[in-house]
Amino acid sequence: MKEIREILQKISELEPNEKVFLVTVVDVKGSSYRLPGARMLISSNDEFFGMISGGCLEADLLERIKQSRSLEKPFVFLYDTTQDESSIFSLNMGCKGIVKVLVEPIYQSSESLIVEALRKSIEKRETQVVATLVGSENNGQIGGRICYNRNEGFSFENLNEEIAQTEALKETIENFFNQKQPQKLETFRLNEAEYEFFIEKFTPPLKLLIFGAGYDALPVVKIAKQLGWTVSVIDHRPAFASKERFPEADEISVVRAENLDAKIFQDENLAVVIMTHNYEQDRIILEKALQSDCFYIGMLGPKRRAEQLLSEMASSAKVKKDKLYSPVGLDLGADTPETIALSIVAEIIAVSKGRSGTNLRNRTGSIYGRY
Repeated sequence: MKEIREILQKISELEPNEKVFLVTVVDVKGSSYRLPGARMLISSNDEFFGMISGGCLEADLLERIKQSRSLEKPFVFLYDTTQDESSIFSLNMGCKGIVKVLVEPIYQSSESLIVEALRKSIEKRETQVVATLVGSENNGQIGGRICYNRNEGFSFENLNEEIAQTEALKETIENFFNQKQPQKLETFRLNEAEYEFFIEKFTPPLKLLIFGAGYDALPVVKIAKQLGWTVSVIDHRPAFASKERFPEADEISVVRAENLDAKIFQDENLAVVIMTHNYEQDRIILEKALQSDCFYIGMLGPKRRAEQLLSEMASSAKVKKDKLYSPVGLDLGADTPETIALSIVAEIIAVSKGRSGTNLRNRTGSIYGRY
C-alpha cells in the first residue's frame, strides 16, 4: 500500500498534460519476486516509484519507455526467463519465471479509471473491483476497463459497448467482489473472439488503532506508517496524545475508554493494539473491540492478565475471544520498544494473511500461497 500511495501522490503532482507510465504485473508463471497486481510508475524524468521485480525488470522497462515516449496507447509485454537466465536482454534474472506486464500512459489532465479506483479504496475506504483488458485476438482496446463498487455500480473506460455489456463479464466482476482472491486472469468469448481480462480487487489499506500513547507506541506508529497503513492513536492523556509526539499518525484522539464510540471498531480491515498500561482502561477497550468486526486485537501484558480480563466478561455472548492475541506479537525474542513494535506489526501482517509467522525455510510449496 505504501507504494500505491507514492504513485498516487506523484500523479497528483503532475503538470498539465505531463505524461507518465504506469506499469502493472498482470500475470506470473513460475517464480517471481512480485505477484500480479504489483505496480510502479515511471516519471517523465525517468524516475520510478514502486517496483515490479527485485530490480531486474525496472531498468529494461525504463529503456523501452525512453524509446517510446510518444506512445499513447497501452501495451502488454512478456518477460520470459525460463530458458536461459542471461539470454533475455542480459537481465540475469534468477527467478526462472514468465512475467507479463501492462504499460499505459497516464496524464494528470485526464485521470484514468484505475487511478480513480485506487484513490477511492484509500480515501473513501471503499472496496473496488477493476477488470482490465490485457489480451484480445486483434489487440484492440488493450487497457480498456470496467470498474465496480457497491455504491456506484459499474463504470467503463475505453471499451466498446458490446464488450462492456457482456453479462458473463459483469457477473464475474460482481461475484469477485465477495471473494478473498485478490486478482485473477480470465478469458471470455464474444462473437467467436477471445478477450483476456486481468481482474483485481482493491481493498482499503489496513487501519491500525493504537490505544495508549506511551513511549512504546512510538515505534509501532513509525513501522506501521512505513507499510502505508492508516494509523490512529487514542489516549485519555492530552500530554501524551499529541501531534508533536506522533507526527506520522493520521489521527490522534484524546478520549477515555468509557467514552469511546463503538463505531470506531466497525471495520473489517481494522487491527487494534491495546497498550495503555491501565487495567481498567484495557478492560473497557477490550470488551468493545471483542464485540466488533475488527480482525485482530493485540494486548500488551502477560497471558494471566489477559485471562483475568476475559474472565470478567465471560457472560457476554457477543465476545469473540479468538481475535485476541495476548501477549501481543510474534516470538522474536523482542526486548526493546523497537523490536517489540516489530513483533507486533509482524503478527498483524501474519494474521491478515492467514499465516503463522514461522520460518519460510520450513514452508512447503509457494511462499506466496497463490490462488
